[in-house]
Amino acid sequence: MKATAILTLLAFCRLLAWGLAASLRVQIPASNLIPNPYTLPSSTHATLTSGTEPPRRALLRRGDYFEFSNITTVGTHLLEIHSRDFVFAPYRIDIAPSADSAEGVISGAWETYRGTKWEDRGVALVAAPTKDLTLSVKTLSGKNFYEQRQGFNPMSLLKNPMILMAVVALAFTFGMPKLMENMDPEMRAEYEEMQKKSPMGSVTRAMQGGGGGSADGFDLAGFLAGSGKSSGSERPADSVRERKR
Repeated sequence: MKATAILTLLAFCRLLAWGLAASLRVQIPASNLIPNPYTLPSSTHATLTSGTEPPRRALLRRGDYFEFSNITTVGTHLLEIHSRDFVFAPYRIDIAPSADSAEGVISGAWETYRGTKWEDRGVALVAAPTKDLTLSVKTLSGKNFYEQRQGFNPMSLLKNPMILMAVVALAFTFGMPKLMENMDPEMRAEYEEMQKKSPMGSVTRAMQGGGGGSADGFDLAGFLAGSGKSSGSERPADSVRERKR
């Protein structure tokens, strides 16, 4: 009888302690990122970490919430939600003893920020100390594990220097005759004289089939090979014979 009474008294004391401890309910609301929280995987869980005891873990329950009951550790706690597909904001939860009794109360709750000081807090989510708190967490972003394959973009060709040079050369080739037609006769004659004296002008005329290379005595193959300008009196047979020697 005595043993039964002692066990009953211990159970009553434990129930009394649970009733005096603080409790925290963490709710995941529907948002643009998570239109339906029911689709979250079962591996989604929340942890409440303090510096004096091991982290407490709560699994996702039906109704899209986590339940932390019987929080007796006084001090600051870090609330984190771990999910496979989404990133949630972390929160700071402060537990303090009540001023008029031995029960623990939640004295403060704030959104905290990763990579900053622990004292840097957001907007206070608790106006006054409370024993039971229901907290709606914020979804920050989704997790992307795979990089999307980029499609073909014709505008990306313009970023290639070789394509830009080819476009400029084509514009110069087809646009220069139009400019020459509208050019002043004196300026046109001066430009043609400059082109005749320039080796590149002879190369251009030879490539266009204008016959300027033979009239000026310009050897296109020799110019591209790095040799000097050949004389018009030199015969092709002699040039071939000289190269064979």
